[in-house]
Amino acid sequence: MDSDYEIVRYQDEFASIWDKFLEQTVNGTFLQSRRFLSYHPKDRFEDCSLLIYDCKKNLVGLCPGAVQIESGQKVFVSHPGSTFGGLLVSAKNYRALKLIGMVEALETWLTAENVQAVDMRITPSLFSKEADDLLEYVLYYRGYQESNELSTYIDYSNYKVPIESNFSQGKRTEVHKGKKLGFYGKKLQSLEELKAFYEVLCGNLQKYQVKPVHKLEELQDFMQSRLREECEFFGIFLPQETEDSLVAGGMVFYFLPTKVAHTQYLASVTDYSQYSPMTFLYDYLIRTMQEKGFRKLSFGISTEDRGRYLNMGLIRSKESFGSKHCANRKFWKELN
Repeated sequence: MDSDYEIVRYQDEFASIWDKFLEQTVNGTFLQSRRFLSYHPKDRFEDCSLLIYDCKKNLVGLCPGAVQIESGQKVFVSHPGSTFGGLLVSAKNYRALKLIGMVEALETWLTAENVQAVDMRITPSLFSKEADDLLEYVLYYRGYQESNELSTYIDYSNYKVPIESNFSQGKRTEVHKGKKLGFYGKKLQSLEELKAFYEVLCGNLQKYQVKPVHKLEELQDFMQSRLREECEFFGIFLPQETEDSLVAGGMVFYFLPTKVAHTQYLASVTDYSQYSPMTFLYDYLIRTMQEKGFRKLSFGISTEDRGRYLNMGLIRSKESFGSKHCANRKFWKELN
């Protein structure tokens, strides 16, 4: 069955073909577009993204990825420059036998390239035009082992009015406290505001001895050019005598075809933690995304180490805003 498909390794000259086909897929998003992925320096990853053609030379699938050495193994991983990826297919090819053939063809090609394992993070149903049950089954059918990350999101179709009635009593109290202090939220638009947010973000991550995945210049590129339609930054401010202070902020990705917003890089100033600026930020984003017409607002995962560790404090906090749960699935297979 894999002989029905031809695998071609991505080259820069295929960028427009890639992005045009991506729009036709049931589970592709802007995070897998070359427009997005090309912001990474070429030496950051060994890109091994693949295009899949059928026997009639029609492009039927994409698989954004890279090759990495993990524990001495050469592993094909879903592209490290994107939160998720996996096999991306068009609607008319989202059929069981066709998916099985594509996965077989991918494995045959990777084995010929001396790749020893596959580590695939598929697009969650939350962001897909079509549920990912079929792809999950096909990977299971092909012998992949599954791991799950726990994610949370707000579903506005089941959200009560007024919004604060969905919150726990503790969160309602914290929001009220923030209002009394004069907290207010707004979209970040200037480079100075973005720099202030980035400093807060770096300060938050410093206690974990890590840095943000993106550099300030990359976030500026997102805001001003590359992702002007799909990314915005927001901040919570405290009025001061001379200049209002940024006390919390975050980046939000917009998945426009499915009307889902996704929070990224939420951070607050530690010195103001007793005033719960993060709670006020969540409240502000929940209201703002509903006003913008989004159907859902994703808060991202609360797990680490392939889902083996659940951050209890973080998941309790997200649940206290009336959020629902979903799983982000990863699949692993050793190749013979």
